[in-house]
Amino acid sequence: MKLAALAFDLYNTLINFMLFKRKTAQAAAAAMVENGLPLSKEEAEEKIFEIYSKKGIEYQKTFFDVVYPFHLPLNKAERIQQAGILAYLKTKFAVLHPYPDVPQTLMELRAKYKLAVVTDAPRNKAWQRLLLTNLAGYFDTVITFHDTNASKPSQEPFQKLLTTLALEPSQILFTGDNLSRDIKGAKQAGMRTCFAKYGAVIGMDDSVHSDFEIERFSDLLQIVKKLE
Repeated sequence: MKLAALAFDLYNTLINFMLFKRKTAQAAAAAMVENGLPLSKEEAEEKIFEIYSKKGIEYQKTFFDVVYPFHLPLNKAERIQQAGILAYLKTKFAVLHPYPDVPQTLMELRAKYKLAVVTDAPRNKAWQRLLLTNLAGYFDTVITFHDTNASKPSQEPFQKLLTTLALEPSQILFTGDNLSRDIKGAKQAGMRTCFAKYGAVIGMDDSVHSDFEIERFSDLLQIVKKLE
């Protein structure tokens, strides 16, 4: 069936999310140590990622959890926590960007196809980051975690996409950086799949195989030509 739409994961497919998290963690760690956190900058950054690993990358009380175990006087603890939050926010606006060739590629694709995002991010964070990176206007549909309360590879987000676009699975090419969530879920839904190798983390499950692979986002243009 003829290709009618392209759908994408958001983090590490459209935007370099791990670079953003790394830079903001470094800034927050440095600010917290400068304001009295009894750790080195390296230890503080490691602690931030330890909390992300245990409680999720979108956890909202990370800096509180860094400070709390030290049982510091309340004013000192609050000063350290707020220093971390402010450093995170200042850095966020400076480093959150799409991959370099994403906007131009989306512009070319949008001229012929419907475009969509399916992300495990909370609704507010997904829209905040799409707006911050000036990508929001490219997409006809954005499916977030809160639209189904299910994370990929669950079929619920993918079925929501199909219902919203009113298309058959074979009419959609889904691109993502995670084989076990993005590619597995999209394949199970019957969509054609493309693995964004540039955003993948080392040690990822390689038992799932995509229909296509790309080294950079603009490689999608050649894949689309083949599918046409």
